[in-house]
Amino acid sequence: MKYAGKKLLWVLLALLAASFVFFLMFDIIPGDPAIAKLGTNATPERLEALRAEMGLNRPFLLRYGSWLVDFVRGDFGKSYSYNIPVSDMILDKLPISVTMTIMSFIMVMVISMPLGVVCARYEGSRIDTVICATSQIMMSIPPFFSGILITLLFGIILNIFTPGGFVSYDKSITGFTASLFFPALAIAIPKAAMSIKLLRSSLIAESGKDYTRTAYSRGNSHTQAIFNHVLRNALIPVITFFGMALTDILTGSIIAEQVFSIPGLGRILLTSIMNRDYPVVQAIIMLMAVIVTFTNFFVDILCRRLDPRIEIGGRAR
Repeated sequence: MKYAGKKLLWVLLALLAASFVFFLMFDIIPGDPAIAKLGTNATPERLEALRAEMGLNRPFLLRYGSWLVDFVRGDFGKSYSYNIPVSDMILDKLPISVTMTIMSFIMVMVISMPLGVVCARYEGSRIDTVICATSQIMMSIPPFFSGILITLLFGIILNIFTPGGFVSYDKSITGFTASLFFPALAIAIPKAAMSIKLLRSSLIAESGKDYTRTAYSRGNSHTQAIFNHVLRNALIPVITFFGMALTDILTGSIIAEQVFSIPGLGRILLTSIMNRDYPVVQAIIMLMAVIVTFTNFFVDILCRRLDPRIEIGGRAR
C-alpha cells in the first residue's frame, strides 16, 4: 500500500506537470484562434470581442488554473469551431478509439504470448528462426503502411471487408467490432513483433538462472519449468513493455483512423489542430496522457505484485 501511495503521488505530479506544459505549448504556438474562427477580414473590434468571449485576454496563469479546475471536474470547455461542449464531442467518439485500442492490446497479447513461448522453448530451431525473422520484418512496418497493405490484401484483393466502410456502435455491435478489426490489427502487428522478441529473450535469460536449474533437478521437464517457474519472472519486462507501448498504440490508432476512415478521436484531433480548436486538442491530448499514465501506474503495481523487490523507480532491491 505504501508503494502504491508513493507511485500514485508521482503519477499525479507528472500529470500536473504535463498539463502545464501542454497548456503553455498551445499558448505560445503562433496563430490566433479568434482570427481562425472569424477570418482575416474581421474587424479589430469583433476580434477583440471574440477573444474576450473565449477568455484569451486573461493572464496565462488565470487561464491555466481555470482550465485545470474545469478539466478535473469534467468540463472541457466549448469547441471554437463547433460551439458545442468538448465533452460531448469526445464522448461521442471515445467508444470508437477505446474499443480499437483494447482490441489492439488483446491482439498483441494473443499473438505474442504463445509465439514468444514457442521461440524460447525451441530456441535455435527452424520454427524459432522463421518466427524471429518474420518478427524482425513486422517490427519495421509502421501502422500506416501495414494499414495500406491490409486494405490492399483483405479489402481489395480478397474483398473480406469494404475499405472505408464503418458501422456505428449504436447500429450494430457486431458490425462495429468487425469494422475495427483490421485497423486494430494494423496497429497491433509491429507491437506484437516486438513483444515476441522481448518475451523470447526474457524467457531464455530466466531459463539460465539457478532457480530454473533447481526446477530441473526436481524432475520438471523443460515445458513444466517454463510454465511453472520461468514465465512468471519473464513476464515482468513484457508487462512493462505493454504499458510503455500504449503511447505508440494510441498514436497508431490516430494514424489507423486516417487510413481506414474511422471517425474516432484521432480524426477530431487532427481536424482541431488544423482549425486551431485548442480546447478540443488540449482535452484529447490530456486525456491520452491520463490514460497512458494510469495504465503505467497499474502496470507498475502488477509488476510489484509479481516481484515485491521492485521499488518506485522500477529497480529491484
